[in-house]
Amino acid sequence: MIPMKYTALVTITAVVFTFILSCRVGKMRAKLGVDAPLSTGSSEFERAFRIHMNTVEQLVLFVPLLWLSTSVLGDLLAAGIGSVWIVGRVIYANAYLRNPANRRPGMIVTLMSTGVLMLATLWGIFIDLLG
Repeated sequence: MIPMKYTALVTITAVVFTFILSCRVGKMRAKLGVDAPLSTGSSEFERAFRIHMNTVEQLVLFVPLLWLSTSVLGDLLAAGIGSVWIVGRVIYANAYLRNPANRRPGMIVTLMSTGVLMLATLWGIFIDLLG
């Protein structure tokens, strides 16, 4: 039995979503003739590339904070906040692909959920140190 099954499910979902974005970049490379290792080409390719890279950058912050926060928030609440992070990334990706100027709402949702996980973890550490 997995003790943090909801957090594990959110983590796997975030990784699969990131993999799907990676596949999108690969498809765009083939479709638009952007050979590796180039990371520039048409605007459509560059948007897909930036969506993927920004998500990878955010994943590095999100995953450890998600798991650390489970000791303070519990499995279900941490996973719920983690699900909000995924929704934020989906909003970000869809908006950025259509028009990069509209990516801000998804970015804000992502950063706020990451911030909540970080604050919860710090609060737990603080309370434990005082205890």
